[in-house]
Amino acid sequence: MHNPQELFDDIDESNEELKDEPQRKSWFTKIIIGMISLFLIILILSFIIVQYPLNDILQGKIESDLLNNNMLETDTITILFDETVADTLRTWYFGEQRTEFAVCMDGIQENGVYSITSLEQPTMYEQAFNHVSFAPCPEESLILLHTHPYKKCIASETDINTLREMQKLNKDVLMVVMCEPDRFSVYS
Repeated sequence: MHNPQELFDDIDESNEELKDEPQRKSWFTKIIIGMISLFLIILILSFIIVQYPLNDILQGKIESDLLNNNMLETDTITILFDETVADTLRTWYFGEQRTEFAVCMDGIQENGVYSITSLEQPTMYEQAFNHVSFAPCPEESLILLHTHPYKKCIASETDINTLREMQKLNKDVLMVVMCEPDRFSVYS
């Protein structure tokens, strides 16, 4: 037979264990909720950071090329800038960083090699930090270059449409987007 005191002690121990059980569950639940919350915050922040503005910058870096010794090389096209042309372009770029600008470039094109010997700025109707509206380049122009905000090297849909319209007049014309003093994206 059991001693009544032992029975009460067993009941007290059971009650103590039952009291501890919700505390353990509460502590475990708080840790799980904290981990899930932290994961969701990291997920949301990474989405925001990667989407804007890093996404445009990363895509631009992948799509663009650096000017090396006044030469710009892509898989299919090489552009050789006369030294005076390259220097003038950089001067204009540094002088107009607050707004986009456009340039019409002329020279000779043979077998995918564009030797650019001259440039001129067309009449610009409207210039903003992320937009430029200008008069068309002459039909014989080989390159229509315009600037974009720093490190944003990807052509817009409007840019591509402008290129397609120019190519109706001159099939060899290229569009070049300048987004750093020596970084360009080339569209054919």
